[in-house]
Amino acid sequence: MTILRGDDESLAPRPRALARLAATLTAQPWTLTPETVADAGRQGLNEEQIEAAVGVISMFNYLTRVADATGIEFDYLTPLPAFEPDRRQAVKPRPARSVSSDRDVAGRPSLRHSPLRAAWQSWRAYVLESDEPLRRRERRLLASVAAEEAGDWDGATVGNALGSDARSDGQLVEFARKLSRQPWLMEAGDLEGLRACGYSEAAVLHMISVVAHQNADSRLAAGLAAARRT
Repeated sequence: MTILRGDDESLAPRPRALARLAATLTAQPWTLTPETVADAGRQGLNEEQIEAAVGVISMFNYLTRVADATGIEFDYLTPLPAFEPDRRQAVKPRPARSVSSDRDVAGRPSLRHSPLRAAWQSWRAYVLESDEPLRRRERRLLASVAAEEAGDWDGATVGNALGSDARSDGQLVEFARKLSRQPWLMEAGDLEGLRACGYSEAAVLHMISVVAHQNADSRLAAGLAAARRT
């Protein structure tokens, strides 16, 4: 409840450091600094634990977007009050595109915990490299837009070589931007627009997964990069 109220000052130092790491990496990953990560380290978290924390935060940026896009509702009892996002909240301003990084996607920091790294790489390969029920080109376009929304210019390079050869490109870009930037405003009409372009139900579900996964992967990269600089 303290977290939901935004009152992290009343938390003990360790959960407060984790809460601030989660809030920054979720809302403004491009502003994450080594100092924010180092604060978690000062509270007794070792390198592996910080990496695990970054992984959990990143994964929930996937799960919440899937839930928002598909309209998933609670189907179990919980003592916690239902969370209602502020639908009028202002979107955090995105940074201008950086030209300082010339690394390709393969040069991004990777997980050092081998089981998690293997699982993440397998998941990413499936999400981006499959051709059915969504073409690979469309997957890369969605991922590129999602990465750009996270200020992840290395990740956004996956779409640099894509030409525009589909009338639905604009619809895909609009969908990826909204699900990345304002997932709390997703509604059924956003999916109807994709169906109207001729995409199957399975293709729409893959679109949601691609955008949600790239939001997770961009945050994972930001978190790992900041941790490596501490």
